[in-house]
Amino acid sequence: MDKQYIISIDLGTSSCKTALFNGEGAMVGIASREHKTFFGENGAVEQDPNEWWLGARETIREVLWKSGVSSSQIAVVGIDSQSSAMIPVGRDGEVLHNAMIWTDRRAVMEKRWIDVNVGQEILTQINGNRNDESNVAPKLMWFKNNFPKHYQLTCKILNAAGFLAYKLTGIFSCNISEGGLTQLFDVEKGEWSEELVKACELDIDKLPRLYQCFDLVGNITAQAGDNTGLLMGTPVVAGAMDAVSCGLGCGITKDGDAFITGGTVTALGVCTGKPVRSGSLHVYHHIVPGTWCNMAGVDFGGGNYRWFRDKFMQDFNSENVYEEMNRMAEQVKAGADKLLFLPTLVGQRCPQWDGSMRGLFFGLSPNHGREHFLRAIMEGNALAVREIMELLGEEGAVARKLRIAGGIAKSSIWMEIFAEVLAKPLYLAECEEATAMGNMINAAYGAGILDSFQDGEKFLKFEPVAVKEANYEKYDRLYGLYKKLYPAMKAQFEELAGMQL
Repeated sequence: MDKQYIISIDLGTSSCKTALFNGEGAMVGIASREHKTFFGENGAVEQDPNEWWLGARETIREVLWKSGVSSSQIAVVGIDSQSSAMIPVGRDGEVLHNAMIWTDRRAVMEKRWIDVNVGQEILTQINGNRNDESNVAPKLMWFKNNFPKHYQLTCKILNAAGFLAYKLTGIFSCNISEGGLTQLFDVEKGEWSEELVKACELDIDKLPRLYQCFDLVGNITAQAGDNTGLLMGTPVVAGAMDAVSCGLGCGITKDGDAFITGGTVTALGVCTGKPVRSGSLHVYHHIVPGTWCNMAGVDFGGGNYRWFRDKFMQDFNSENVYEEMNRMAEQVKAGADKLLFLPTLVGQRCPQWDGSMRGLFFGLSPNHGREHFLRAIMEGNALAVREIMELLGEEGAVARKLRIAGGIAKSSIWMEIFAEVLAKPLYLAECEEATAMGNMINAAYGAGILDSFQDGEKFLKFEPVAVKEANYEKYDRLYGLYKKLYPAMKAQFEELAGMQL
């Protein structure tokens, strides 16, 4: 990589981070800006794409300034982002509606219409994914039905990475890893499905051109250069979904490789040489050609920890609040004194596929304090991932080598809990920002700096997570009880969701 530097923009659900990597694959700078989420009626969850762009601009300038690296030393810009955002833009790229992000579940009627008029069988055969109101097709149909004039004015529908790529290059694009969860995409051929687009009564010309994740989409424009401090003409790759970028940052490149990425969503992914089209999992192209990521996630897994921080830890210093929360959880023995947590505050996709689900603390007693709730949140997240791991294995996506990274990986007690609950050897990525690392490797390959994705593994290091074996049996018993919670509460969740108060 000579003496070149790579900019890696990581646009997550809660923040936009920009990392700067040097020629040895070391991160030499990082900056972050949180962005707002707007919660509305009937499951509406939105973010302002222009706030993402502001965060990207500010963080790019910050890492360049703090590192002292000149814009002329930047070889390429990579982008990864949260999945399933739906952003309608006009001919000049103006945002016509806030981004309906992946947690937005208002398109219930449109999802039901697809069930009846398209059918899960056809969707599974072509797209491989479960029809769900969080995916792009139902959301786009909702937008068309509720804002028909805005829909007519829409030039292209972009995802989050595609939006940032447009702001940087002026070119509309969609990276191939985002295709699966659009429900408008042939998951094996890697192209838009005219059959599915027509069946959903949508317009294929509103979908942007598809690119491989590592394809060069365009170059930094003069305006983007003024906004970011980057040099006009610097190449930009199409980018990838954040989950698959994390997979690449964990060295996941071949069949049987598996990883856990822990951010707002705690997702488990298994790489395979062909897509598992079961209709029960998420399946989409991996960055590495000829491979697919078969995944499912705890939809608010890591988000539960931030929720608890924001609501119940205001009396602690914000700079070290997570360290204090970890310390409190460490004071409690495995099992959190019989307090179990169902970590589904925003509903759940795979494996329950139930938007009416909500979080649940089970077994609450006067003995429980904040420290028990924190431990239970950690354990509930790990127990839910174990359920996903078993389902993936049943569908043929068997995890042979399991690595973990992301925000939750910064907590040693949480890593110990994961290793004990999953009862499998677990390897922790040394780089705390594995998603940014994978994004960097993707960009470096796209720019011709790396000869192969496997060549990027020289930048990666992992260490085994140490465990207390005495807790395996205890967690095994808790898991049996955990799996009974949702079936026991399913009807009550539905009744609560429909209740008018």
